[in-house]
Formats: sequence, structure tokens, C-alpha cells
Amino acid sequence: MKDFMQSTNVEYKEDNKKEKEEHVENFADIQDSIQQQEKMEKDIKKKDKIPFWSEDPNILFQQKYIFEFYPVNSMSYEQKLNSITRLVLLLILLSYIYSGNIRILVIGIVTVFAIFLMHYFHNKEKEKRESKRIVESAKEGFESPALDYLRENNLPVPDDVFEQPDSSNPFNNVLVTDYDYNPNKKPAPPAFNKDVEEDILTQAKKLVSDANPDHPDIANKLFSDMGSNYNLEQSLRPFHSNPSTTIPNDQGAFAEFCYGSMISCKEGNDFACARNLARHIN
Repeated sequence: MKDFMQSTNVEYKEDNKKEKEEHVENFADIQDSIQQQEKMEKDIKKKDKIPFWSEDPNILFQQKYIFEFYPVNSMSYEQKLNSITRLVLLLILLSYIYSGNIRILVIGIVTVFAIFLMHYFHNKEKEKRESKRIVESAKEGFESPALDYLRENNLPVPDDVFEQPDSSNPFNNVLVTDYDYNPNKKPAPPAFNKDVEEDILTQAKKLVSDANPDHPDIANKLFSDMGSNYNLEQSLRPFHSNPSTTIPNDQGAFAEFCYGSMISCKEGNDFACARNLARHIN
């Protein structure tokens, strides 16, 4: 009986081991398939995107798009500019062949350059809006794809959105004095941003200098090598910006957030009034 139980346990362990190995293999296969699918989707998006002619001049003469002379709503912004450029080139060519006037070529060059400037400033404005949107979404302080995008690209932080670090408050947390002297305090910038991190370190060093006015160059002496700077960065690890770095002072909104959806008998809600009825009769 004992030998039978031992053999059964061995078989059971072997079966479990095989099942675990199968699960691991299946999971690895699923991961590979997901990665392949994502790669295919990225390739498809790259193929579907039509570049502007400044990135690929051959796009103006490709057989697939060569008869696109008028922009329509279904086209992308780059495709519309390509079609307008194609139409301008065609009109300039026909006009020059008909008249032979050199001014027509000058007008054509100026027009094409104006189209290029339209595309350039459109991209700049698009990047600016995207940067502002990401920064606005990062104000809440929660983890999101916007924060990952900020970490990866180290986007510049606008000066008018966040409170800039200073030596008296490098992490821009709310101080007691802010309630009287700075009630409209702006939020702290994201400390994970490369530029903001450097500003915090600079202000921390300045704090040391301000605390020792008799030694104005003490920061240069203390943080002159890599080891000292590393120790400074490690010493700042316990410090961080709080989740809320502003002074909203909106008591009504806070009460609405806490109790706004609660029902009460005072409002005439039957369910709330029924809670006050006696449940037991002696």
C-alpha cells in the first residue's frame, strides 16, 4: 500500500510538471504571436501613411497618386498638400510652355515654398498641442501612457504650467506660508523629467550654499566629483513631491465628491426613509 501511494505521488508530480511546462510553452507562443501581430500592425500603418513631398519627392510622381490634383475630405493633410503641389506644378508647366515667361517659374517656386512652410508650421503646432495635452494629463500624478511618453521623450516642460523649483522648496510641495502668500500656487513639475530632475539637483546644491553664506563656494567643494554627486542624489531619495501640490480650497467640490451621490430621507427618497423604520417589534 505504501509503495502504491509513493508511485501515485510520483506520477501526480510528473503530470503537474508536464502541465506547467505546457502552460509555459503556450504562454510563450501567445506572447510571440502578440508581438508578431503588433509588428504587422506597425508595418501596415507605416505603409498606409502617405509622406509629404519634402520627405519623399517621388510621391508626387508615383503612379498610384499621380492623378490626385484636388484635395478632398478623405485625404490626409499631407496628401492634400501633395495634391495641391501637383496641381501647381502642372499649371506652372503648362503656363510656361504657353507663354515662356520666366516670372511664372518664380511664382511657382514661391508657391511651392509657401506650401512647404504650411506643412512645417502645421507640424510644429501639432507637436506643441500634443506636448501641452500630455503635460495637462500628467498634472493628476497618476500612471498613464502620457507619463510613459514624457519619460521616453523628455519633453520640455512649459514655464507657465508648473511652479519652478527653488532652493527653499526644491520639490515644490505646499508650505504653510503658501496658504497666505501664494494661494494660487501652480503644481509641481514631474520630477521624472530629465530637465526637472537636473533643476531639483541644482536647487538642492543652492540650498547648501544658502545655508552657509560664509562659504559661497561650498557647493563646488562638496560636489566636485562623481562620488559626491552620487551621494547627493541618493540622499534625495526619501524626498518627493506630494500627490497634491496646489491649494484648491474647494470645500464644496470636495463635499460633492464625498457625499454627492448619497441618498437621504430629507430629500424625500423612499429608500433612505425606509432605513429609519423599525426592523423588529417586541
